[in-house]
Amino acid sequence: MWVGIRKGRRSCDSPYRLLCDETLLAVWDSLPEDASHQLTVALADVLYEPYIETEPFGIDDGINRQLVRPLATAILAVNPDAGTVRIYDIQARG
Repeated sequence: MWVGIRKGRRSCDSPYRLLCDETLLAVWDSLPEDASHQLTVALADVLYEPYIETEPFGIDDGINRQLVRPLATAILAVNPDAGTVRIYDIQARG
């Protein structure tokens, strides 16, 4: 089951909506507090500028993206037609 979430510091006026399944929400919540905060802030920025805040993941098709921060990474799919950013994987770094 995929759930739409808005777990961030900005208001709900972003051009993209964040989608994440319940298992990944549990992974996100289990990150150390500083890594979770870093990921939350970064994903809030991605909802405004997904192509500036991320880098291509695999082939640069404009859809599969990787968000890399010092304490966490996330694999994302950006769908500009639907206005969504879907999280496919979250990993702690460090």
